[in-house]
Amino acid sequence: MEGLRGKNGIVCAGSTGIGKGVISVLTKYGANVTTFSRNRDKVESLKTAVVEESGSEINAMVADLSKKDDLVRVVDSAHDKYGKIDFLVMNYGDPRVDPFMDLNDSDWDYNIEMILKSTVRMSGMCAEDMIKSRAGRIVYITSMTTKNPLPNFALSNSLRSAVVALGKTLSMELGRYNITVNSVSQGYFYTQRLKNIIEKRSASSGKKIEEVESELRAEIPLGRFGNPEEIGNLVAFLCSGLASYISGANIQIDGGAVKSI
Repeated sequence: MEGLRGKNGIVCAGSTGIGKGVISVLTKYGANVTTFSRNRDKVESLKTAVVEESGSEINAMVADLSKKDDLVRVVDSAHDKYGKIDFLVMNYGDPRVDPFMDLNDSDWDYNIEMILKSTVRMSGMCAEDMIKSRAGRIVYITSMTTKNPLPNFALSNSLRSAVVALGKTLSMELGRYNITVNSVSQGYFYTQRLKNIIEKRSASSGKKIEEVESELRAEIPLGRFGNPEEIGNLVAFLCSGLASYISGANIQIDGGAVKSI
């Protein structure tokens, strides 16, 4: 991918699922990646997997997306390892899926920190390097709920939409420095998150897991769930020189699941 080899970036929450898929693609194209997870075992497993797949080493550490001090430590580590930050990919943990009336202040406080405030913090710190370089890429991985809100997804519907709005704002403010800012709205990708949602729907509806899976696939015109590397391909494109005139967009990658124009 044009312009990725030797570029230095941060991929948040990268040890499994979508984040791991994004890192897999970026490292294959020669990017230098710093990432982190709260789980040390998953971090070590990711390091091994990336070396086996691409021959590349990554800068992976234990840190919590919801904690400001941890994020400062991640950025400092990226600077120590690679010198400067050329791109940022905001990926997140999984917000709770439950009816609005079942959520409490702690649920909202944690997810505001983990989704919205982490985006504010990381974007500000990484943009400092990009402004100095007069070039950079910022990508927020959000959800199709930003275009098609779902019941029981109050946390995701609202906070991810706020992230998309922030991205649009930053695209206008940072464009003069040749920094692009885009969002990616993912649909149904076969990760542990989707498996958990399917299991929960199965338990609440009394339907078999296979039946719930079939119903969800029927909502997707392409008739299948995505795999994380497919998001990785889109993110790599947005971080590359090939996407130099794309900014302020919220791009669907959902097999056609969202039907709005």
